[in-house]
Amino acid sequence: MKHIRLSAALPALALALALAGPAAAQDSTGLKVNGYFSFDILRGPSGLPASAWSVANLRGGLIFSGTLTPGLVFILEPTFAQGEAVGLTEARAGLAVAKGVSVTAGLFLVPFGKYNRSRRPHETALISDPPAVGTVYPVNWREMGIEAEASFGNFNAAVFAGNGLAEGADFGAGQQYSDNNKNKGWGGRLGAALSASLEVGGSYYRGKADAANERAVTMVGADASWRTENIRASGEYARATIENPAPFSKGTAEGWFGAVELHWGSWIPVVSYRRFRAEDPFHGPGFAGPDTPGAGLSRNGTQWALGLVYSPAPSIFIKVEVDRGREQGGDAWQSTFRAQAAFYF
Repeated sequence: MKHIRLSAALPALALALALAGPAAAQDSTGLKVNGYFSFDILRGPSGLPASAWSVANLRGGLIFSGTLTPGLVFILEPTFAQGEAVGLTEARAGLAVAKGVSVTAGLFLVPFGKYNRSRRPHETALISDPPAVGTVYPVNWREMGIEAEASFGNFNAAVFAGNGLAEGADFGAGQQYSDNNKNKGWGGRLGAALSASLEVGGSYYRGKADAANERAVTMVGADASWRTENIRASGEYARATIENPAPFSKGTAEGWFGAVELHWGSWIPVVSYRRFRAEDPFHGPGFAGPDTPGAGLSRNGTQWALGLVYSPAPSIFIKVEVDRGREQGGDAWQSTFRAQAAFYF
């Protein structure tokens, strides 16, 4: 996972720490400090790096958010991941211009679907990301730019504009923080609560991806979630296309996933079905720019995930999960076992 380095945000972090005081709490200014961390135990199919039992994926973060002065809001989330430099997931500030309406600028998680903004270890019942994430759009997709958010009645909306995605070997490799062309990517999500239990949403993104500012990436998505006291069900669909130079046809990627959770006291069993595919004659392994096409992409896969969460306290989550999947043209179904301890404060 790519990180934006923390050094540029150190003054803001120092200010947030000074305002927060010694406790991770909320004071009269409305400042809140929360944090999380987790680590995994993995065992994957034979022949892969995690084929033997391995402790991996140590990661964590702090979330500073709130109001510095009346009308001035901010979010700052420094994070770390095993083997990577300390970085940022979000670092933005702006104005609460009206009740339920804010405009912020900086680094933010892109409002495309719901999963991209809620995949921290304490926010998900499963450990692994659906394969569609990373196939259709980057894992932990962030943007440098400006975002406006609003809630009105049963509707909520978020729109943004920023540097956009760059062209890479596949759709998941397009994360960038400085713009590679003169175009700005833009998009957003509109959600509607159809009842106290059911919410649906639609998402859109478009931006030029190549350095010559000629070829666009377009994405559409849909999501739905339904929850009662004991049941949580959710699903998302996303599709992306990229314009390729002649004589190559457009590249496409799409994926969808659904999950059902049963909440029984401290126990949460969960099952998820996931599909993904990608077809692109121009990109793929070996791609190094418009003059160096890749070997092409042709992927089509299915995955099931079965998990169980034990939460002895609201801030502690012990998870186990078995993923079983295969890709078209690949070997037989392969399984990966995962366990995770996650903490939130």
